[in-house]
Amino acid sequence: GRRRELADARRLFETSRLLTLTGIGGVGKTRLAIRLAGALQRVFQGHAWLVELEEQTDSDLLEDHVAVTLGVRSVSSADPLQALIDYCADRSLLLVLDNCEHLVDAVAVFVGAILRRCAGVKILATSRESLGLGGEVTMRVPSLTTPQQQPPEFEGIAQYESVSLFTERAASVVPGFTLTEENKRAVAHICHDLDGLPLPIELAAARLRGMSAEQIMNRLSNRY
Repeated sequence: GRRRELADARRLFETSRLLTLTGIGGVGKTRLAIRLAGALQRVFQGHAWLVELEEQTDSDLLEDHVAVTLGVRSVSSADPLQALIDYCADRSLLLVLDNCEHLVDAVAVFVGAILRRCAGVKILATSRESLGLGGEVTMRVPSLTTPQQQPPEFEGIAQYESVSLFTERAASVVPGFTLTEENKRAVAHICHDLDGLPLPIELAAARLRGMSAEQIMNRLSNRY
């Protein structure tokens, strides 16, 4: 799945130097960003870096963290931001900043400085909210498509992205797992109840090690 979203993101990124993928946690922002960066690597001649910020809690150390990721060594008299600007100034590169929501203000200051001083740099960010910078283009990442609970026979549910993901992950947990007449109703309900969110769907599929799809569906329906 995500072919449409990937194409839309690529088109938006062609007209802006800063694209932020937004959406709720677990919707797949990181995975989409990595796929987009992989597709664009050739444009940047392989100069693409993924900077993971999920575990970076100190905003004062943001530039240091980025510098370490890029392998940039700052001289004692220079601050990390200036060292990064000097490194990026004459380069064409793609910088992916992942999970920015808890450092939005610091990331915005950093990104603004880099984009002003480094003409060959483009930045792809993932965050639950936008960075709030001028020239920023945002794209909200939607949930995966899910089957409606209407027709009781649940015909054609394999075409839905959420069902495809659940089935793929289920097969890695329980070799030989496939959609059948017996389990497709439960799988459809699971994907629908989890709102088509990739991360919860993967976690639910992992439960097949010790539970049936029907049991997982019943657990999700039980408010306790």
